Amino acid sequence: MIDLSVGSLKKPNWQTKEGWSDFVGEQLVEPEVMTRNDLDALTEDERTSYCLRRLDFMANGRISLTAEVKAIRDELRLRMVANARKRGGKFGLIINGVPNAGKSTTVTRLAKEFEIQRRVRGNPRGQRSVVPVIYVSTPSDCTPKSLLVEFHHFLGRPTRPRMTAPELLNGLADVVERCGTELIIIDEIHNLNQDRQGASDATNYLKQLSEKCQATFVYVGANVEDTGLLDGGWAAQVATRFRIMDLDAHQLNNQRNRDRWCALLEDLEANAKLVSQETGSIVDDAELLWEASHGRVGEVAGIIELAVIEAMESESERLNFSRLRAAMDDERRRRARRQLDEGSGE
Repeated sequence: MIDLSVGSLKKPNWQTKEGWSDFVGEQLVEPEVMTRNDLDALTEDERTSYCLRRLDFMANGRISLTAEVKAIRDELRLRMVANARKRGGKFGLIINGVPNAGKSTTVTRLAKEFEIQRRVRGNPRGQRSVVPVIYVSTPSDCTPKSLLVEFHHFLGRPTRPRMTAPELLNGLADVVERCGTELIIIDEIHNLNQDRQGASDATNYLKQLSEKCQATFVYVGANVEDTGLLDGGWAAQVATRFRIMDLDAHQLNNQRNRDRWCALLEDLEANAKLVSQETGSIVDDAELLWEASHGRVGEVAGIIELAVIEAMESESERLNFSRLRAAMDDERRRRARRQLDEGSGE
C-alpha cells in the first residue's frame, strides 16, 4: 500500500501578478510510463515520488485539446492579432457554459501558453515591467468599483477607500499601456448580474474598460446570457465585437457526440500514466462516467483523478470505478425512498 498523503503541490495565486508569473513559469515534465517490472523494482520512496509526479502532471500538466478548446484557442489568437493593430472597436471573447465545464481551466491554460510564447520572443517594446496577461475573478455582488479594485490588487497597486471608480479605471488603463498588457481575463463574469444591488452600471464599466485598455478581453462565466450582462445598450456592441463560445456538458445523443466523449475519456486516461491500465479500456465505463459527471469535463476529470489515486495507492495501477458505481447505486436508492415517501404523504 502506497501512502500519497505526503504533502501538496504549491498552488500559485493567479489573482496576483507574482502568483500568475509563478503559474506561467511552472514547468511540469511529462512522466514516462514505466513497465510493471521497473515499477516493482523501485523502493517505496522512489515509487511514492513517481506517483506524485504523475498526479501533479495529470492535474496541472496540460488540458485536453477537445474540438471546443481548439476552436477557442484559434479564435482567441485571431482576435489578438487583429486587436494589436486596432485603435478602437476591439474584438473580444465570451466563454460561456454550465458550471464545472472546464471554462476557467481552459482559458487560464491558453493564457499561460500565450505568455510563455511572449517570454520566448522577448520584450520588443522595451518596457521595464511587462505584464502580458491580467487575470481577475469577479467577486460576488460585484460593483464596478470592487471589480476595478481587483485589477489593482492583481497588479500590486495600493488603492484608497475614497478613490472613485473613474480614478481606478484611468489608473488601470495607464498601467495596461505602460506594461504592454495584451490579454485581460475576467472570470466569474456572471457575478455582474444586473439584478444585484450596486451592479446596475457594471456593464457600462466593462465597456469603458475595453475601450480604454489596449488589450483583448475575455469574459468567462456560467450561463452568461441569463445574467442580464448582455442586455441593454451594450448588447449591440457585444454582438458585433465579442464572440460567445460555449463550453457545455457533453451529450451522448448521437454517435458523433459519443465519439467525442470517448475521445475525452481516453485523453484523461492517457494523462494518468497508469502502468497496468489497458489503453482505451476506460471507454467501457463511458456511460457510467457520463451519468456521474452529467457530461461535464471538470467533474469527470475529478472523478478520474480520485480513481487514479486509488489505483496508485492500492498498487493495482488500473482504473476501477466500483466505488463510484456503488455510490451511484446508493444515491438511486435514496431517490427512490424519497419519491416513495413523498407519494405516501399525499
